[in-house]
This record gives sequence, C-alpha cells and structure tokens, in this order.
Amino acid sequence: MLKNHIFIAFRNFKKKKAFTLINVLGLTVGMTVCLLILAYAKYELSYDRYHSNAPDIYRVSVDLYSGDVLNTRDAQCYPAVGQMAVDNFPEIEAYAMARHYGRMLLKRDEIAFNEDRLYFANQSWLEVFDAPAIYGDLNSALDGPDKIVLTESAAKKYFGDSNPVGEKLGVVPGGGQVVMQVTAVIKDVPKNSHLTYDVLISWESGVKHLGWEYAEWNANNEFMYLLANQDIDNSFQHKLNATYFELTEKFEDRGDSLAVQALTDIHLYSDKSFEAEVNGDVTIVNILLIVAAFVLLVAWVNYINLSTAKSLERAKEVGVRKVLGTTRGTLVFQFLMESFIINLLALVLTFTCLQGVLPLFNSFSSLDLEINLFNDEQLLWQVALFYIIGSLASGLYPAFVLSNYKPLTVLRGKLRDSKRGSILRRGLVVFQFLITMVLLVGTLTIYLQVNHMREQKLGFDKEQLVVLRAPLLPESDEVIATKFNSLRAELNSLPQVKSVAFSETMIGRGTIDLNSTTGISSIENNAGGDLNFYMYRVDSAYLSTLGIEILAGRNFSHNMDAPAFADDSNLISGIILNETGRELLGFNSNEEAVNKPIKLWGKERRVVGVIDDYNHNSLKLKVDPLFMMFDKHLTATNFISVKIAEGTEDYREVLSSIEDKFSSLYKESDFEYYFLDEAFDQQYKADQQFGTIFTTFSIITIFVAILGLFGLVLYEVQQRIKEIGIRKVLGASVSSIIGLFSISFLKLIGIAIILSIPIAFLSMQEWLSAYAYRIELNVALFAIPAIVLVLIALSTIVIQALRVAQANPVEALRDE
Repeated sequence: MLKNHIFIAFRNFKKKKAFTLINVLGLTVGMTVCLLILAYAKYELSYDRYHSNAPDIYRVSVDLYSGDVLNTRDAQCYPAVGQMAVDNFPEIEAYAMARHYGRMLLKRDEIAFNEDRLYFANQSWLEVFDAPAIYGDLNSALDGPDKIVLTESAAKKYFGDSNPVGEKLGVVPGGGQVVMQVTAVIKDVPKNSHLTYDVLISWESGVKHLGWEYAEWNANNEFMYLLANQDIDNSFQHKLNATYFELTEKFEDRGDSLAVQALTDIHLYSDKSFEAEVNGDVTIVNILLIVAAFVLLVAWVNYINLSTAKSLERAKEVGVRKVLGTTRGTLVFQFLMESFIINLLALVLTFTCLQGVLPLFNSFSSLDLEINLFNDEQLLWQVALFYIIGSLASGLYPAFVLSNYKPLTVLRGKLRDSKRGSILRRGLVVFQFLITMVLLVGTLTIYLQVNHMREQKLGFDKEQLVVLRAPLLPESDEVIATKFNSLRAELNSLPQVKSVAFSETMIGRGTIDLNSTTGISSIENNAGGDLNFYMYRVDSAYLSTLGIEILAGRNFSHNMDAPAFADDSNLISGIILNETGRELLGFNSNEEAVNKPIKLWGKERRVVGVIDDYNHNSLKLKVDPLFMMFDKHLTATNFISVKIAEGTEDYREVLSSIEDKFSSLYKESDFEYYFLDEAFDQQYKADQQFGTIFTTFSIITIFVAILGLFGLVLYEVQQRIKEIGIRKVLGASVSSIIGLFSISFLKLIGIAIILSIPIAFLSMQEWLSAYAYRIELNVALFAIPAIVLVLIALSTIVIQALRVAQANPVEALRDE
C-alpha cells in the first residue's frame, strides 16, 4: 500500500512539473533562510557557555550615579571587591579579575610584536575560566610576579613549535623593559567569548612594577568575576552592596553601587562603557528569529495556496477513487504522503544550497558558522521537527480539502469552491503580505538609519588622516620625547604632510582606551564631583590636525601663561572641556568657562578652552562630557595622527615615505597604520551587516510571498475561466478583465498594508530607541514600501490575468 501511495505521488509530481518545482523551491528557500538564521542565533547565544563553570560565574561592575540619577554603567570594577565577596559570602568560592593595561611590546631577541589583547590577571583566572593547558602547570602559572601565560597562537609567534615554558620574554609597557618567564601555554580563546586575549601577565607583576593594590576601592579598572557554588538571585546584589558600603562609605558619599550580571548574559544584554569587546544585541537576534519564522510560515502558506489552487484539477481523480471505494482516510494519507515527499525533497535541496550559501553568509556577516547535521545532535532534532511540522502544517489543509469532495458533484462537473475555503486562502494572502510589508518598512528604516549616522556632522574631520600606532620601546621619558619630536619634524618635512599630532587615544576606538573620572568639579558653581567625565591627553597640534573647533579660549601651548603645578611632572597647567562637559560644570556659556578654576583630583586647575562637541564614538551613543589634558612631553602617546595635504593622489607613495621616516627612528618597532575614516566607519559595520542580512531575507520573503499570490491568482482564474469566456463573448475588453481580478486582490493587499503599519511602526520605533542619533519615522517610510508592494503584486496579477484574458473564449466554453 505504501509503495502504491509513493508511486501515485511521483506520477502526480511528474504530471505537474511546474507545480512541483514551485512548491519545492518555496520550501527550500524558506528552510534555507530559517537554518541560516538559527545557526547565527545559536552562535550568538553560545557566547561564554563553553566554560564548565559558566552557569555559576557572575561579573561585578560599577554603576555611577549623580545623586539618585544613574549616570554611567561601567563594565569594570574595583580590585578589592573580589576578596570582599569571598570573605563575606559563603556562596562565593573564588574571584577572577583582569586588567587591560593597553598595548605592550613583547620581545624575544630580535623577535618583537606589539600586543593589544594583553591582560594582567590573578591566579584564579585560570581556575574560574576554562583555559586548556598545552604546556606548563596552570595551578601556579600566575601566582607570582613576572610570570606570563601565552595562548597557542602567541607562543608560535615568539617560539615557533617548541615548548616555551621557562623561557624569557621582555615586556615593554613603555619607558622600561621587564623580563618575565613563560609559565604556561594555553589553547586560543574561542571567538565566542566576550573577552578574548593572547597574553596573560600575572596581576602580581602590576603590584610589583606599577604600584597596584589589591585593597583599591576607588579606581575601577578590573574586569571582576565571581564563582558561586549555588544560584545567585537579585538579593545577592543587595547583600553585596550593603557590605560594600559598610566597608567603604555610604551610597550618598560614594555615588556608586555594584551590579551583578550572569556571565552568559554579557554578550547579548550588556552595553556598558569600557566593555572588553563590542557586544552583540539580543534585539537583533530576536528580530532575525522572527524573520526566520516569517519566511518559513510564508513558505508553508505558499504550499497551501498552490495545493488548493490545483485542487480543481485533481477533483475528478478524487471523485473516481471515491466511487471505486477509496476511503477518506486513505485519500488524506495519500495527500499527506505527497506533502512529506515534497518537504523531503526541499530538505535535501536545502542542505545542498547551504553548502554554497553558508560561505557567502559568513563573508558578509564576519562569522565562522558551521552547519553539520551529523555532528550536531541538537540541529538534527531541530531539522526533524521542522520537517514533521512543516509537512503536516503545509499538507493537512489541502489533504482534507481534496479528500472532502463529493464524488457525485465532482463527476457532474458542478464543483464549486466553498466560501470558508475562499476566506481562509485570502486570509493567508493577507498574512503573507502583512509580513512582507513589515519587512520592507524595516529594510528601508535600517538603510536610512545607517546612512543617517554615516552622514551626520561629527565635529571633527576624519578625511585625509593616517593614524600610526606609536612605538613601545624600553627607553626613558626624555629619549621617548626627543624621538617623537624628531619624528614630527621628519614627517612635517614631507611635502604631502600637512600636520602631525600625538595623543593618548584616538577617535573611533570606543571607551576602552579612554580614561574616566568623577574627580572633576567647578569651584565657583560647586557642580560636578559625582559626574563621570572621560579624558585623555593630547599635544598642542591635536585639535587643529583633527579639525576640532575651539569655541572659546585657546589651545594648549608649550608656553602657557597659566602657572604649572610643582607636583606635575608633565606640566599640566589646564584642561580643555567639550561643550557638554562645560554645561555639566554649571557654566552658562563657553566664554564664561574660560580661565575659571576647577578642582581636578583635589588640585586647582584652569579651563583654558572649550571645544565643540564631537563624536568620539559611534553616533549610536550620545556625546559624553569630556576634557583633554596637555601631554607636553608626549609620554602618554599611543597614536600619531598624520594629516595628508588635499590633492594628494598617490597614497602608496606617501605611506612609503612615512614608513621610511618611522623605521629610521624605530628600527625595532612594527609600522602599524590605518585610515581614520575607514576605522571610524567600522563602528557601523555591525549595523550594515544587519541591514544586509535583513534586506536579503526580506527579498527572499517577498519572492516566496509572490509565489503564494501566484497560486491564489491561478486558483481564481481556474474558478472563473468560464465566466471570463462569457464576458469576452459579450464584448468585455482585456483591460476590463484584468481590472476584474486586480481590484479583488488589491483589496487584500490594501488590508495587509493597513494592518502592517502599526506593527511596523512599533517594531521600528523600538529598534531605533537604541540610537542616540536617529531618523524620525514619517509617512514616506510606509508609503514607499506600500507602493513597491502594490507594484510587485499588481505585476504578478496582471501577468496571470493577461494570459487568460487573451485566450480564445471557445476553449473555456467548449464543455457547455
């Protein structure tokens, strides 16, 4: 019996090749998109879950307040918090902490590399987090000063394939070299980690060489994690803060509190300042999962519409089989069998398509996703579930419709469509185009928002700027300053170079390289103090090189009028505020702020100038209060900005000349550079990728929805073919017949558009709320997708209606 059902199914597929091809194509596209998005969502949700202790690890961070108003959520914490938690709470077994000190030079004889992904960590780091050892003993790898742990990739750079444990590496944080011993080599940190590193240096080294203290309650520079031996709820955070305030000061005096967050929530749910990496966004994951569900639903609806559209052609088959004694249950089984076979064919094609589509998807999403059905048991069950649900969902309704035909009615040729069936199919088309309209509005909104951010006035000039990474050498401050000034003179001598500037950080690098403080206040206005300000050090050429406008006062100068403070080794005699910072310090105008005294870290200083607000970070974030300090001796320099003269055409020649000048002074250092405009735009890469993915899947959904509309138009044409023939005999024109079909379908599309507008509006309003600078939703954002949708649908309807309207009416009426 089963063999017979399969034989009949394939005979029917062969007879209706176009029908079968469209069904298989629609389901293949739907399942391919769905599996791609599921693979992406699975990857995003997998962050940090590879640690064996992952469910029991919690990060402690600091929330900074201005009075009772939350000012900043900082991802980093105070070093003393870890030991406090272990000492006072039996549910906490251990704490792990790490500090990102910044770029350092690591040397082994003639081999030297600048390392960015370098952290100082305590011994417990290797116990709390999984770090599989290749060489060495992890139980003591970071338990004392001058110890260093390398990942496999880092070890290969310095020592090749040999075991480096016991070997020495020179570590140059700038200004001097420290020799450290390699104590272990561990596996590379997986990409799906919210904090990745290549090198770990013992935290004790910071204590020995940099003056760090475990009992530090004020400088929050550590990423702090607690390992618990039981589940932790919100009450733990309250207890932790109560102990924190008891050991330090009360909340009103400190103006901060501790926040506890599960490790596995960090990547998708955390967007704090000073995050170790750029985190993901659970909203984007949820949106794409909804899109995946929509595409699959539209594919299933498409199958239903196409199946019922063809039902009249199979009605006589059903009538004859019923007369010959076939039961309704057997017919249902036959049509469900066809649905299962169609879905199986689509599933096989889906995995064939994935082999070609997945590398392309990985390339523009910058991911390394894998879809392997035989190595992933969870995926295997998901695919099996999709297959069964899809086969039943897409096959049950057509099966019951087809098996319900009355044989006498069918064989008399008086079969008519039921009103209930017609309403259901039309409802499904409305549903398809409602989804399509929402996706079109989303695509347009995302495109315009990304363009809006890229085209906004930034407050600085990012064009024609080459940024060099400053060398890190074991030399004194005096020698470093002398060489930097020599480099400035050498670069300025090049005819293509307009100016050269030195700075501690660079625009577009986020907050990780910035410093922050609450230790600034206005003496006259008694404002500030508990407000978080960002700050960094620059030279006197920085503002002009970057094109940042001075609104009042003056720039830094080597011969500043304001007196230097005796205990300031770097002659810091004043600060430059941005406008946002000036307002928060209570000055009513830029001019009023100039030369006014402020208190910075307990010492009186002066505001020497006020600059225009500029976007140090992506326009997703608002402008933060910020001030700059003068780095007269360039000891804080990490970046060198080189402004290229306008009209320069051959950038390769310029870069070659810059590299020659750089290498002649710094023979042991790598020449690293980037263009500021390209680097700044990288901040929007994630948004552009999301827009590309969203647009691609939206187009696919439209394609599948059009297949569904094609099915319904085909069905309507078949139902009314004799009516059309009579109309043509009575003199109806082709255009009137096209209008007859168009009006009824355009009504359905109109209903879909009306229903979609509030859904699309609320969805996009929620998505845009994450951006400090965003577009406003207007009528055009809904009108343009609506027009596009109507034109696409109308063209589909016209093509089908035109074919039947131009047919000979005799063909339609010959049976009458």
